[in-house]
Amino acid sequence: MNYFKIEGKLVNLRTTRWSDLDDYERWNSEDLKAYQFDGPCYKDKGPPLNNVINWRKGWLEGDRKPPYPFLEIELKDDIHIGWVTVYYDEDDPHMTEIGIDIPEDSYWGEGIGAEALYLWIDYLFNERKLTRLGFGTWEGNKAMIKVGEKLGFIEEARIRKGCEINGIFYDRIKMGILRNEWEEKKIF
Repeated sequence: MNYFKIEGKLVNLRTTRWSDLDDYERWNSEDLKAYQFDGPCYKDKGPPLNNVINWRKGWLEGDRKPPYPFLEIELKDDIHIGWVTVYYDEDDPHMTEIGIDIPEDSYWGEGIGAEALYLWIDYLFNERKLTRLGFGTWEGNKAMIKVGEKLGFIEEARIRKGCEINGIFYDRIKMGILRNEWEEKKIF
C-alpha cells in the first residue's frame, strides 16, 4: 500500500486507510451540523456520504498513485477528523476546485481547517501544473469564507440568490487564488 503524509503543526494530511471507512459511516448522517453549511443548496436527498464512501473503497482497492485527489485530515494524535479534496468544475482543468470537510463541529474554530487547507493548497500547487485554485460556497458558510480570505483567496463571483435552502434564497460565492498570489502569500 502506498502511504503518504504531509505534516503540519496542528494536523497531518495522509492517504486513506481502511479503518477510515468506519469514521465515514459514523459521519454519514444528515443530522450533523456540518451538512447545514457544506453546500446545502447542492444536496440530493439521502445520506450525504454514500458517494464518498464508495469512492474511498474504490481508491483503496485500486492503484492509488499520486497526485492524490483527496487526503484525510488527522490530528497529531492520529484521530481522523475529515478530508480535503480536489476536482475540476465542469471538467475544465483551468477551473480546479478544492473542498474540505470536518464533519464534527467540536473541531471547528481552532485553526485546524485553515492549516489543513493550507497544506492541501501547497501540495496541489507543488504537484500539479495549476494556475488557479478555487472553491464554491454560499453566503451562510461564513467560516469557509473567512478561511479562504485568511489564505489569500478573493471573491471572484457572487451569484445573487442562486442558492435555495428551505424556501429562502442566498447568494452563491466563488473564491479563488492564483499560483503567483499563493507564492507571495504563504502564511503558515
